[in-house]
Amino acid sequence: MTRKFLLFFLLLSVKIQAQDAGEISKWDISVSNKEAKAGEEIELVFLASIDKNWKLYSSDFRNDIGPLPTEFRFAETDGYNLVGKIEPVKPKKTVDPTWDVAYTYFLEKAEFRQKIKLTRKDFIVKGTIKGLLCSNEDGICIPFQKSFQVN
Repeated sequence: MTRKFLLFFLLLSVKIQAQDAGEISKWDISVSNKEAKAGEEIELVFLASIDKNWKLYSSDFRNDIGPLPTEFRFAETDGYNLVGKIEPVKPKKTVDPTWDVAYTYFLEKAEFRQKIKLTRKDFIVKGTIKGLLCSNEDGICIPFQKSFQVN
């Protein structure tokens, strides 16, 4: 039994290494208004294209239920202040039968928005996106972390 489990784990890890999260999702990060001035609010727009038969978990559910929500971490700088929390745009919702808890996710396209208030015109926003992509066919999940910079 232990050998079968070990062989299964080894094959699973080879399959995971063969599939790269960067091949499954592509991210585009932009600002809603490039002409904004200090004191104005704008939105950072995070768009992800997700390969067919894969899903990306959203950011708006508890992380103690099984699936891991997508996290956005922003480096502190003096060019802007965060306004509120990151907001997913129209995620799908379902209930996990194992945990009996609702969670949200995206198929094919994902959009997240974060409001910021500029403290100066020449701002730079840096940070990381951390999340989990899961196959709808075989249940394999691949964690990812992506750095970003917007100015």
